[in-house]
Formats: sequence, structure tokens, C-alpha cells
Amino acid sequence: MASNIAQAPLAGTVVVTGAAGYLGSVLIRKLLARGWRVIGFDRLIYGGGALSELEEGGRFRMIPGDVRSPGGLLPALSAADALVHLAAIVGDPACALDESAAIDVNVAATASIVQAARRYRLRRLVFASSCAVYGASGEIVDETSPINPLSLYARSKAAAENVVLNAGGLPATVLRFATLYGMSPRPRLDLLVNLFAAQAAQCGEITVMGGRQWRPLLHVADAAEAIAACLQAPLDAIAGEVFNAGGDERNYRIEQIAAIVKRVIPGLKVRIGQAGAGADYRVSFARIRRRLGFTPRRTVEEGIAEIVNAIRTGAIADVGDSRLSNLQSLGARGLPPAQTAPVSPIALSASTAPASHTAAPKP
Repeated sequence: MASNIAQAPLAGTVVVTGAAGYLGSVLIRKLLARGWRVIGFDRLIYGGGALSELEEGGRFRMIPGDVRSPGGLLPALSAADALVHLAAIVGDPACALDESAAIDVNVAATASIVQAARRYRLRRLVFASSCAVYGASGEIVDETSPINPLSLYARSKAAAENVVLNAGGLPATVLRFATLYGMSPRPRLDLLVNLFAAQAAQCGEITVMGGRQWRPLLHVADAAEAIAACLQAPLDAIAGEVFNAGGDERNYRIEQIAAIVKRVIPGLKVRIGQAGAGADYRVSFARIRRRLGFTPRRTVEEGIAEIVNAIRTGAIADVGDSRLSNLQSLGARGLPPAQTAPVSPIALSASTAPASHTAAPKP
């Protein structure tokens, strides 16, 4: 079992921003299967096909909209019990395309969403952050460790964490996800494991830059399970808390990931390139295991096999489709302008860790 915590009855309404994305499209199916009514909110810049068949069941409704001008989301929030805020420009390269837009979407829009959630007194908010906020460290980091965000994406997530955790009166939880992998209704081939798997399936060769860097990994379905665990947990276990989301045994050096791909695809050639300075972090996931009983179930081998099988069977028909990459999709289409400015734009902070969880963390 991915979570062994005593479960609360699931019969409420949850709003999910970024609903049509890589993680959102997996999460929504999981929540519907567990009895939630779900309202999705998404600009659909990567298309809406990942959710097209779900509205037929009557418990899912999609609202097209932009988190930078979230007026269309307000009626949904007024009827909701919980909010899962996934919407973001995700990844270092995608954020670097338009730094102003990245700050608007990842930070200022988060402030607007949080303000609206407080207004309607939602019972809980789960915010998707990233272990990328740890940057580079020679030690195993946990939720009490200083953060060291190296990229704009990581800095924007650190700043958004501050917004979420300092929203007085709103029971909020931050999940710092490990690097995701695996198949989704909205596939991505720009994630480390998925990229290696796709290159291996197509070319029989992958290139590893350096290889000694550490990365924690988490299957996208397990990431959805971590969110579900937060929605189900007693509030006193999760309100105002930060959890690294992943598993201790899922920390790998990149060269180890390449070796796993080679075991799944015999005969694969692995080339080694020069590593540049960048993120390198090994993460402890003891808190989420201890507090929520969360342990990932799916292996890296399974995720690689999912991607390879999707390519070979035609479920992923064209690995060059720009919609399979956040960077290529935004680079080709650009981010459409918001209709109005966010309600409460705030400046992007530096790398200050949220005081609300570093001062006196729970065990």
C-alpha cells in the first residue's frame, strides 16, 4: 500500500489547477476513483485530450482558464472543500524562456489563488513544489535543511512556498516532489527518466552529462498518491507542513539511472559527456513515510518500460511532438497573455526558507 494512514471518508469536492497536465491528469482519475467530485482548471496550452472523456461520468467538470486571471475559478472555490494547486511553468528550461511569465504564473498567480482560497475558507490546500529548491548539497537534505535554489524555476517554487505557508487561516501543505517519471494521459518526454527511455527506444543510445549527480525519482502515479494522502489525512498531521515526496530508496546517481535503462533495453549504448555545474541533491523522505505512511510503489524499471511500450505500440505516435516537452511547446507557441493582471502580484523572493516550518518542525 502507498499509504497506511487511517483514511477519512471521501465525498467532497476538490478543485485541481493544472488539471490537464502531466500530474493533474493522473491525479484527477485517482480522485474520481476514490469518490471525490473534481473541478479542473487549466489554460490547456498543451491541449485538453488528457481529460476529454472524464466529464461523461458526471463527477468531473472542466473550467478552461488562466491562473493569472482566476476569476472563472471563484465559483468553483466557493463550492469546494479542498484545492490542489499544480498549475505552473515547470522545469528550468521552460521557465528560462520567459522569466517574467514564469514569475507571474508560478509566484504571483499562486498568491492570487491563495487569497481566493482564504476568502472561501477552504478546508485544505495542497501545493506542488519541488525538491529542486535544495539545489546542490553534499549532505542528505530533509525538510529542515536550508534551501539553495539554483534556477529560476527552483527560486519561483521557493517563493511560492512562502506565499502558501504564510497564508494565515488556510490549512496548507507543501509537497516537494522528487523528479517525476512514468506514463501519463498527458505524456512528457522532457523528464530525465522519460527522456532516457525515449532516446533508448528510438536511437538505441543515450548521453549522460557527468553522471555522478544525485536525483531523487518518483513515479507520477505515486506523486498523485502522495497528494491523495494529504487530502485524506487528519488536518493536524499536515496543516502548515512541508513534506518531501518520494522514497529514500529512490535516490539515484544519474549514471545509475542510465544503467537501469540499459538493463531494460539490452544493447543500449551509453555515452558520457562533460557535466556542468548544477543541481545535485540526495533527499530524505522519512517525514512523509512516518507521518502519512507514504511509500512509493512503482519502480524506475516500470516507468521506463511504460514509456518504451507507449512508443513501440504507437500510444506515443511521434516522439518529436512539441506537446511532449514543456520547453518545446512553450517555445513553439509561447504562453498566451493573461486577460488581466493577477490579483496580488508579489516580487520573486530570493532563497529564504519559509520560517513557518524551519523554526520548530514536527518530527
